[in-house]
Amino acid sequence: MISPAIIRDVHVDDDLITFVLADGREVSAPTSWSVRLSRAAPAERAIWQVGGAGTHVEWPALDEHIGVWTLLGVPEDDVLEAAGFEMAHKSVRA
Repeated sequence: MISPAIIRDVHVDDDLITFVLADGREVSAPTSWSVRLSRAAPAERAIWQVGGAGTHVEWPALDEHIGVWTLLGVPEDDVLEAAGFEMAHKSVRA
């Protein structure tokens, strides 16, 4: 079973994008993964909001959105299901 990965805080600097999760875990990726965040001033990086019931972060002024699934390297549906969203799974029948 996957533990919910709900974002509670965000830190962005010249090197890393870091999401602090509700259970205390931290996940990071290089800031270079986002051209918009790489080019943004520290003040612009500091204006963010958590969306999707805690599953992604938006920087409205930069038109940037990053899901926790991206930093975790897992499918989006896995994160959303762990966060309590019901996912419509398609079954494959032979």
